[in-house]
Amino acid sequence: MELCRRAVEFVQVCNEEGEVRICGWLKDGGIIGRLTDNTMEEIYHSTEAELIREYHANKDYSNCNPNACPYVANNNVEENFIRMDEVPKLPSALYLAYENVCNYRCVMCGVHDCTKHVDAVEREKKLDKIDAELLKILPYVKKISANGLGELFVSNHILKLLSEWKPIAEPAECSVSLETNGSLFNERNWSRISNLGQYHLGVSITVLSFDEDIYQELSGTTLPLSNLIDNLYFVKQLREKGIINRLSLATVYQEKNFRELPQFVKRCLEEFSADYVRLRPVDVWGECDMQGWFRDVRNEYHPCHKEFLEVMKDPIFKHPKVHDWGGGQPSGLGPEPYIRTRAKYHLMENIFCNEKFEKEVANEIATEQVSVYGMTVVGKALTSMLKENYKIPFLMDRGMNGQKYMGIPIFAVNHLKGLDRNVTVIVALDKNEDAVVELLKREGFQKVISINELVKNCNAG
Repeated sequence: MELCRRAVEFVQVCNEEGEVRICGWLKDGGIIGRLTDNTMEEIYHSTEAELIREYHANKDYSNCNPNACPYVANNNVEENFIRMDEVPKLPSALYLAYENVCNYRCVMCGVHDCTKHVDAVEREKKLDKIDAELLKILPYVKKISANGLGELFVSNHILKLLSEWKPIAEPAECSVSLETNGSLFNERNWSRISNLGQYHLGVSITVLSFDEDIYQELSGTTLPLSNLIDNLYFVKQLREKGIINRLSLATVYQEKNFRELPQFVKRCLEEFSADYVRLRPVDVWGECDMQGWFRDVRNEYHPCHKEFLEVMKDPIFKHPKVHDWGGGQPSGLGPEPYIRTRAKYHLMENIFCNEKFEKEVANEIATEQVSVYGMTVVGKALTSMLKENYKIPFLMDRGMNGQKYMGIPIFAVNHLKGLDRNVTVIVALDKNEDAVVELLKREGFQKVISINELVKNCNAG
C-alpha cells in the first residue's frame, strides 16, 4: 500500500495529557490516543490511527489543512508517499512537544496559554508518566524531533530525554531534528544536548523578523534582536564544523512582516548560510477576531492582499533553497469578522426567534439522540435549545476534547472510540460546514445535517 509519509512516520506527543497525533496538519488535529491512558504501541495501531491511514491510502485529503500542509498547498502529496506491506509495530520517528512552555509570547500562537490555571504538581505527575512511556520506546526510534509546540531550551523534560537518548541503531542510521526560536540557542544551552551531534542533525530556527521592533512585537519578547543574531552566528559555526548537518531558517509571514520577505530570505541565505528557508503563512487558530483576521495577507479580502502578491513576485523566492509553504494559494479565511458575525447573528436569530426552526429540527432528527458539532456561540446556543427536548450524550469540537458544556462531554472527531454513532449530528458552523458534514459521515454517523441547511429549509417553507 501507499501512504503519505506523515501518516506513518509523524507521531507527535503534543501536550501534558500525553495526546499523540499523526500529522499536525489535519483539520481535526489527528489525535489518536493518550500516553497517560495507553502504551505507544496501542495508540499507534488504534482505530483512530488506522482511519487516518485509510483516508491517505484512498488518496482522500479532505481532512488535510491546506493552510498548514505544504504538500496539499503545492499539490504534491504523492511525492511524499511511501510504499509498505504493513504498518510497523512501533513508529520509527518520534516528535516531542508535550511540555508546551515557551519564553516567547508570539502573537499568532496559543502555546503560552497552555499552562494557565493548571495544578503544577498534577502536571508534573502527568509529564513523568509520559516520560516513562517514552523511555520504553526511545531505543527503537531512529528519528527524534523536538519541539514545535513551545521552546526547546525551556522544555526540561524533553531536554533530559534528548540528552539520554541511546538508540539501538547505529549513529549513522539515526537523525535528529530540533525546532527552536533561537533566543536560547547559545554555547551553554547547547552543551546540555551536545550528544546529539553524533547523529545527522537538523536545526530549524523560526525568526519572525530582522527588524527590532517587529521582531519584539510579533515574538512578544523584550529580548534584543542582537541576542538572536549572536545565537544565529553560533549555530552557523556548528553548521560549518559539520556538527549541524542541515540548517533551516523559517518565518511565519503575516501583515506585519510580509514586506521584508525578500530581504529576509537574502539575509538567511547569504549571512547565515541557511540550507533551507521556510516561508510559512500564518494560520489563524480558533475563533477569528479582527486582529487575527488582519494578520492573514493571503486572504483575498485583506486590504494588503494585492501588495502581498506583488512582493511574492520577487525572483529570490525561486531560489532552490527557498520554499513557500503557502504554495501561492489564497487562505480562504473569507470576509472580515464583522460580516461573519452577522452570519452568526442570522443563525442565532433563527434558533431563538423563528418559530419554524424548532419544527424543522424535529423533522430532521431521525434518532432518539442528537449531538452538535462545533462549540462556537452558535453551537452552544443550539445545544441549549436542544437540551430541553432531546438526549445529548456527547458534543463534538476539534479543539475542546475532554471539556464539557452544560455537563455534556465534548470529544474531538478522532477521539470517538466506543461512542454510539446512532445519533443525529447537527453541524453548527458558519463556514466550511460541508467538509465537516462529509467527515462525520465517513466516521459512521448515519444522519448529519448543517445548521445552515436547517435554516434554509425552514425559511423556504
